[in-house]
Amino acid sequence: MIRRPAFWLWAAVCAGGAWIALRGMDAAVRAFPVGAVVGGALLAPALAAGVWGLRRLHPVRSHRLGYALIAVAWGGLAAFGLALPANAAFHAVIGKAAGPDFNSAWGAAIAAPVDEEILKLLGVVTLALMAPSAIRGPLDGWGYGALVGLGFQISENFLYVLNTIVLTGATQDVNAALFSFGSRVIGGAWWSHWAMTAIGGAGLGCLFGRVSRGSATMAAAAFVLAMALHSWWDAPVLQGVVLLPVKGAPILLAAIVAYRLARRRYLSHFRRTVHAETVRGVLVPGEGHVLIHRKWRRKERWDVPTGEPRRLLARLRAAQLSLIEDGLGGLERDPRSTVRLRTDVHDMRHHLNSCPSPRRVA
Repeated sequence: MIRRPAFWLWAAVCAGGAWIALRGMDAAVRAFPVGAVVGGALLAPALAAGVWGLRRLHPVRSHRLGYALIAVAWGGLAAFGLALPANAAFHAVIGKAAGPDFNSAWGAAIAAPVDEEILKLLGVVTLALMAPSAIRGPLDGWGYGALVGLGFQISENFLYVLNTIVLTGATQDVNAALFSFGSRVIGGAWWSHWAMTAIGGAGLGCLFGRVSRGSATMAAAAFVLAMALHSWWDAPVLQGVVLLPVKGAPILLAAIVAYRLARRRYLSHFRRTVHAETVRGVLVPGEGHVLIHRKWRRKERWDVPTGEPRRLLARLRAAQLSLIEDGLGGLERDPRSTVRLRTDVHDMRHHLNSCPSPRRVA
């Protein structure tokens, strides 16, 4: 991965975004260190829980932790840092064109959806260029898009902690941090940036899986929908804490629908491929039921002796899952990879059955 130019682009943009964000928040952090520490301490476990939960939403196997952290870093550093000057410039243009009153009311609903959604989705594109096998369809695009949005969301919430301290008179740093956490995370996290970028990411996943006119249209429609939902959230309508669930419900619902459609498409491909590979003799009857469920793969490992047999079984299952997912497509797909994976499955099955243990994978 580090040999790819996209990796160094990711590293450079994340570093630049982090530098911009630190410059913008450094004075407030120095002025209110207690509030900043409390805010960071509250947001860190929320970030960890979000990464764990979004990775586990994949129905068969979790997204790779390394790829997930790359996506989160882009959202929290690159996209967030670059969005600060981009939004400021966009607001300045709106203020000059339509006046300060209009900008104060509608500027966020116009500027943020454009700047932030583009910057966040560029993280999905960068990950696909860094690791072409990471995004092979809408389900992968949904997952990594949600992780990019989560990173952005956490960084933005930290900024709001500092802003809340200032707005409350800078006399109750801890209370301000707790209030910001309660309103932004507990009350508003269900329909925030992760959901918007997940929708756009699902569209990009369609495009990366199979490049066609239809998939390009789907990607464009998903991007427009993500921006429209973002604009709806920032628009000065249905304001007030009581109305937050009403305003956020369309965003959450759209993200859930996109996930369910992507999940159904993935599982349909999974079952078709399992059947085809079973007929071909690469998989044995009933093996697909084990492959599709985490709990059965986990239980199966405990029934195998530790050491080489268990390692071979883990490698066999990983190769079988890679074979099944290989047909989903993706950037830079190798047409010879299917044959190579079938050979790997046969070889590992032979080695596993040759191990001196009561366990055989026939």
